[in-house]
Parts: sequence; C-alpha cells; structure tokens
Amino acid sequence: MTRTKKGIFSIFLAVVLLLCPMLLMACGEEPEEGHYNIVLTNATVPPMMATLSCLESDDTTYMWYGRRQTFTNPEKLGFEMLENNNAPSVGISSEAVDEIANTVLDLYMNDSSVTFDFYVTDYACEAALRIFVAQDIPTANYTVHLLEDGTGSYTYFTQLYGSETGSQDFEADVDAFEDVLAQVKNGTYQYSIDAYHYDLTYVYAMQNNVEYMLQYPELLESQDQEMNTYLESVNTVKANLTEMFNDLSAEGQQTFKDAVFDSAYIDPIMKQDNGKKTLVVCGTSFSGEEFGSLTDEVKNGTAEQKFEAFFNQIMEDYPDYNIVIKPHPSWGLDDPSTTANEKGAGWTSNDCEGAYERRVAYCEENNIKVLPGQVPMEVLIWAYGDDIKIGGYSSTLYMNAQPNMTLFFILADNDLNTLGQPLPSLIENGTLGDGVRVYYPNGDQVAYQDYEF
Repeated sequence: MTRTKKGIFSIFLAVVLLLCPMLLMACGEEPEEGHYNIVLTNATVPPMMATLSCLESDDTTYMWYGRRQTFTNPEKLGFEMLENNNAPSVGISSEAVDEIANTVLDLYMNDSSVTFDFYVTDYACEAALRIFVAQDIPTANYTVHLLEDGTGSYTYFTQLYGSETGSQDFEADVDAFEDVLAQVKNGTYQYSIDAYHYDLTYVYAMQNNVEYMLQYPELLESQDQEMNTYLESVNTVKANLTEMFNDLSAEGQQTFKDAVFDSAYIDPIMKQDNGKKTLVVCGTSFSGEEFGSLTDEVKNGTAEQKFEAFFNQIMEDYPDYNIVIKPHPSWGLDDPSTTANEKGAGWTSNDCEGAYERRVAYCEENNIKVLPGQVPMEVLIWAYGDDIKIGGYSSTLYMNAQPNMTLFFILADNDLNTLGQPLPSLIENGTLGDGVRVYYPNGDQVAYQDYEF
C-alpha cells in the first residue's frame, strides 16, 4: 500500500511532538507546567483586585463573583466564568466553592505538577482550606491571595486587634487556627464560608504560601506594640487599585473599562451637555451600606426626610454642578441591567419598598441622574476623573480618589473619625487633598463644617 506525502508528513509531525518533551529534558529544560488563576470573590474591591492581577496573564483564569453587575460585559475579560445563578448580589457561594474544589482536584489528579494562584475575599479564607488543604494539595502547588474588602477589612482589624490587648487576642487566634487546620485535615471542620472570619485571615496570612493584598497595609496599627510586631510576620502586600490599573498596558486598561461599564449608557450621565460640571454623590446611608437596623426610621419615612434635606442643601451649595447619585452596590435604585423583579432588591428584601419608591421619585423630580449601583465607582474615577468631583456617605471608593476630588462627606455626626477605616488617616495625612466639608444633621436642619489640612 502506498503512503501519500501528506500522510508521511503527519506521521513525522506526530513523532516530533511526542519526542519534544524528552528532547527538552535531555537538554536540561523542563516543559512548561500547567498553571491556573482561580478567582472566588464577592463585594466590589476583591473582584477588581483579582481581575487587575490576572487580566494580562497568559494563563487560564476561572472566575466566580457574587455581585453579577460588577461587570457589565464580563466576557471581554477572556476568563472562564463560573455560573452564578444568584441575583443580584450574594456572598461567597458554597456551590461555587464545591465546583472550584472539584476543578482543582481534577487538574491536580491529571498532573501533580500543576500550580494555582487562588484569589479570594479576605474574610472567606475558609474557602482556601476547603479547596486545597482538605484535598491534600501540596502547599508548593498553590499560592493564596487574600483580597481586602475595602474599609471593612481595616475596621475589623481595629475591632479585633487594635486595642491594648490586641496581641493576646491574636495569640488566641493563632492557637485556634491550629485546631482549625487539624479539623480540616481530618474532615470534621464545619465550614461557614460566607461568614466573616477575620479571626482566621491575619493568622492564615502568616503561612509561607499566603499573601494578604491590601491597599494601605501601612495603616494597620494597634495600640498594642506587641501586636504591631506580630504584624511584621503577616505577609501583607501593598496593592492599591489605582496603581494596579495604571500598571496595565493601554490595551489592558481599555479592556478592563469595557468589561466594567457600558460607556454608551454611562457617558450621558457623567457628561451632561449643559455647561455644568458633574458632582457624584456616593453611598446610601450613614453606615455606608445599610440603614442600621432598618426599622421604624426607614419605614416611617424619617430616613428619607433626612436624605432629601441633605440633597436639597447640596444642590443649593453646588449650583454649578449636575448632581448624580451612585448608590451603594447593595442598594441600587434603577440599574438598567436588572430584570423587573430585581429592581430595588436591596430595599424590598428589607421591607423598605416605600423608601425605595420615594427615593426614585425624588431623583426624578429633581433631575438627579442615577448610576448603576453595582458599577465600581473606582473605575468611573479612572475613566472620568478629570471632569468630576465626588462626595457622600462613608465608602471604600474614597481610597482611590484623586487629591482634592472629594468635596464633602455626609455623616451622622460632625466627626471625621466616624468614617470607615482607613479614611480618617487618609484625610489627616493629606492623601485626599487640602480640605473637606462635613454635612451632618442638626435637629431638623442640615449643618456643615469645612476642615482644612
């Protein structure tokens, strides 16, 4: 039987491909090992921090994130997106953890030399224990990147270890972590991955294959000097979102912005063609995320009366600006990509339908345009920064504000120290600029004070 030239070439090519790895090893060169990035996040800062880390990687990236509308066009990232059927906002999903655990184990069983970079929201470090430690994946095969959850991460540090007994509390958590590891390895540990586990976060970040990515690690400080010494053993890494974005190539920056928001929808809000500048008022309430206990003050309309009084004063004080609202991601007002039954979900799920409807009506009556709640404000700062000013309730987003971009804060009291950590320090050291105004309630009136630094 005669062989065609094409058939002979195919056989030759197959033999070459088969021999290539052996030839490389004979020359002292190992073939490239498989490597994967895996992202498991919720909230806003963690998925951005992970995405900025992986966007220009040549390796396959698997990603799951809890707030579906954080990315308007996630397909532009080029990641393998794990399905999220929860809407519009959830914490870390146990189903996602199980799916990732199965994927990691399959890849490892197929190739024991495979390596992983695992990016996870800091308080959900239990997920790393479930996915890697419980499945006996060697520590040499993976690096865990714990990702800060904005001001919450710094506030929890202060609550846990910031007092004069911080080191004693930390030592107790170190001892407890040993018990946790033992239970994980013998299969008796009871996981609660969606709960806040900052008592594990800092201890886990002392492991050699774990790093804790924080925007301002230098601002972690305890009244207990021994605790500050312990912090030197925690593998913190400075990872400021703005600096990470600026480190991307021009193409990478555009890809990231295109994935996060639709400029055709956002541009008319941020660039209103009426000769006025844009002032974005951010947040939803004094606590930044919710109305405290969400009890009578919200349901009887008192909270909305305060909100409207603040905005009436802001519109009077800044007549040369178009006022735009950027709600907290959990309290969106009219996000365009939500389905009809998801609109106002953060409000309706807490029996605040009346407050939601009143706030929407107030915005419409006063020609106040509303940005999608789950679009990260940090990215809008990068995209429109030269043309906007910002202000509002306590929020993580001010950690990436340009100097003198922030005009004011809306607080429950005339006290900058009530802002979430580390914002008071950023104001004091001049990171946010030369000065800021504080609006606060004074009886039924709105008062304010200007601070200069």
